[in-house]
Amino acid sequence: MALVSILIPAYKARYLREAIVSALGQTLRDIEILVGDDTVNADLASLVESFSDPRIRYFHHGFQKGTLNFQALWRRASGKYVKWLCDDDILMPASAEVLSSALSVNPSSLLAFHDRVIIDGNSQVVAQPTSLLQLGQTALVDRSFLVQRMVASLHNFIGEPSNVMLDRERVDVERIVDYRGMQLDFLGSDVAMFLNIAELAPIVAVGGYLSAFRKHDAQASKVLSSNFSAGLYEWELMVRAEAAEGNLPAFLLDGAKQRLRALYAGYTGDLPEIARLIANLDELTRSEPSALLRSERFQADFAYARASVAQRIAERKRQAAALLASSSQPATVL
Repeated sequence: MALVSILIPAYKARYLREAIVSALGQTLRDIEILVGDDTVNADLASLVESFSDPRIRYFHHGFQKGTLNFQALWRRASGKYVKWLCDDDILMPASAEVLSSALSVNPSSLLAFHDRVIIDGNSQVVAQPTSLLQLGQTALVDRSFLVQRMVASLHNFIGEPSNVMLDRERVDVERIVDYRGMQLDFLGSDVAMFLNIAELAPIVAVGGYLSAFRKHDAQASKVLSSNFSAGLYEWELMVRAEAAEGNLPAFLLDGAKQRLRALYAGYTGDLPEIARLIANLDELTRSEPSALLRSERFQADFAYARASVAQRIAERKRQAAALLASSSQPATVL
């Protein structure tokens, strides 16, 4: 049993070797590295198995759905703490040691996070988001802070799963990615998870840029991918839900409305569901906060938006299946 399980839910080979090398290079040696291959035909097996380190364990899942992949890896993990690492991201050497130490010092907390830099396809740093803390500093962050600084601002300052570590023994992996009982299509694996964890106990913020999030042209989160739209309107869902619960004061709600308008503005031509939502944004400051989530118009627009995303995802899967079937056909002898 290792202290930390580093989980790599993998689907692409392009940067996977770099990710694994960064996991192996951790200053904390008491780790295990679990790689979940989500491709249909176990395409990543040979790459993972080329590493001879006994701490690496390979599993072929083939779900083609990232949430199922990381949940399956979680269930296979043995470490007290779990550290995610997306297959195209990188950990700095001290990441696992610093986060596990922060959770050990704050035993009531279930999640710790550090800062990250943004890198491109060539592993060059292209951005360094503003840090909450200086290197080596720590602070406890409660749910109210997340709602007012993250949800109201439509800004995930914690970042992606590669920046966080969780206490595996005290977290229910089946429920942490839902938001108020709803399975999300985009913000579940980060923003919803952070809110859910913070509802149980404050989370630990650690200063220092100890991971790298890679932006490249093959990402599932790229603009106008099948589920990209959900990354816009799920923010509005959270704004309305938190306001209805009394967690967003009026001045923050007004600011959230303006940010949503700006967020939506660039996509109304490409995404019809966004045009419907932006037309109803004034409701955020015109209606009573308690009524915002149950608004009939919002619920209808939200259902239409989710159906649009589901249709795009289904079409993407149909096209992928057709491509796979055509590539597996035997060659015709002329």
